Amino acid sequence: MSSTAKGAQLSPYLVFFLVHSMQIGIGVLGFQRQISKTAGYDTWISVLIACVFSHVFLYIFYKIAEIGKGDLNDTHSYAFGRIVGGFFNLVFAFYFITIIIGVIRSYIEILQIWLFQDLSVFWFTFSFLLLSIYIVNGGIRTVTGIAFYSVVIPFYLYFAFLLAVPFSDYSDFLPILHHSFKDIFKATWQLTISYLGYETLLFYYPFIQNPEKSKKWAHLGLIFTCFIYLFITFISFGYYSEPQLQHIIWATLSIWKIVKLSFMWRFEYIGIATWFFVIIPNICIPLWCASRIMKKTFKMKQRSALIWISALILCIVPLLQTRQQINNLLSFINKAGMYLNFVYIPLLLLILLIIKKVKK
Repeated sequence: MSSTAKGAQLSPYLVFFLVHSMQIGIGVLGFQRQISKTAGYDTWISVLIACVFSHVFLYIFYKIAEIGKGDLNDTHSYAFGRIVGGFFNLVFAFYFITIIIGVIRSYIEILQIWLFQDLSVFWFTFSFLLLSIYIVNGGIRTVTGIAFYSVVIPFYLYFAFLLAVPFSDYSDFLPILHHSFKDIFKATWQLTISYLGYETLLFYYPFIQNPEKSKKWAHLGLIFTCFIYLFITFISFGYYSEPQLQHIIWATLSIWKIVKLSFMWRFEYIGIATWFFVIIPNICIPLWCASRIMKKTFKMKQRSALIWISALILCIVPLLQTRQQINNLLSFINKAGMYLNFVYIPLLLLILLIIKKVKK
């Protein structure tokens, strides 16, 4: 049973929304381009493999949380001591801050290309952060509520993809395994950035009421994420040819262009605006995690940490002006996420098991 005050605890089923909302974001709008160059029509296999790996590492996350008996901050202190553990805490805080910067700047880039060419990066970031600070100040339950609505409200957008089916050709998916296993696993590696985000579980774990019961909901969140990516992959590769996907930056947005309503001919405008609800948890959950890390590492108020982190983000985001700079940042986030999730986290579990064995 969690030691957190009952009024601040989360029901186990809400973990479904926290896990899923962190994995669906900006990446969904344009993940097809890069992986189409690698695995082509066998990309759907890469999506399934990435999903399987995600379930394995989710199991590892829960194992670390159970052994550490607290969030990742406490686990680091337990494993390495206060000073070294504090250093690793700051590494994760820096990682979450870069995720926030990447999400905000990528969304602003979409708005500038598709809607408002002269949109001010600074003022939009300022407004976005004000909203995020307001949400995070409400605590983890408020953040979870936003995650819930980010899944429910935009769900209608997925039905818009079905309008592309009459214009699609799925014969190119055969024969299966047209590409080598090397290419398929390379595409799986490239897809990991789309599945990252569920490592935040290590920080809100103590707030979950009956964490053992939340495991099935967390895994269901991963399955739902896999279904969304698989669904969009089949729609995209059926509607576009492989060479076309390799030259379209935002393939998901381009598919929405075929939707024509009597009162709205540019449905992608509705899609981009609605996607705002999708990316809010991509900001609020890492912001809550980063501020909590600063609170426990430097013994400061979480609200103060929240203000300082937001100010830092506000200073950095406007500095990213070119597409190359944004791509470099996203590549860095991808590599950092892979090393932290797929190298450091398993090593941490091994260290915790050794410590547990020695103490016994």
